[in-house]
Amino acid sequence: MSRSRQALMADLQATLTQAVADAILVQQAAADRVGLPLADFKCLTALLEQGSATAGELMRRTGLTSGAVTRMVDRLERAGWVRRTHDTVDRRRVIVEPVAARLAEIEPLFAGMATGWNTALADYDEAQLHLLLDLFRRMRALAREQAAVIRAGQG
Repeated sequence: MSRSRQALMADLQATLTQAVADAILVQQAAADRVGLPLADFKCLTALLEQGSATAGELMRRTGLTSGAVTRMVDRLERAGWVRRTHDTVDRRRVIVEPVAARLAEIEPLFAGMATGWNTALADYDEAQLHLLLDLFRRMRALAREQAAVIRAGQG
């Protein structure tokens, strides 16, 4: 690998690392704005992405223990952010569903980011956008994989 390629890859890695840190700052600011701890807010963003989830799925997405997920869902339910429903096939299984009216409170907080992303991405052609999408999908998979490795005490 050439020295310039190594330097470019190091710069890209450092920039991606800082972008993740900056994204956490945005998430924290939004969580503070709606009066939620960051972990609870992350649960809501997972539900925004998935639509609904079991407690086990939330455990995997958040990295929290079953007890911590139960307490988090309790807090979110009391505050009106989520509701619990029973699975229609297995009544013992509980599904956590977001409350759409409450989630609508979060969306405006990210309007500036959405506008900024659209502006930033406007300069890229379709092939470059596909490349970026592939990169971010790979980075998300890598991040989830590495979080599991670290939690298992292997990292």
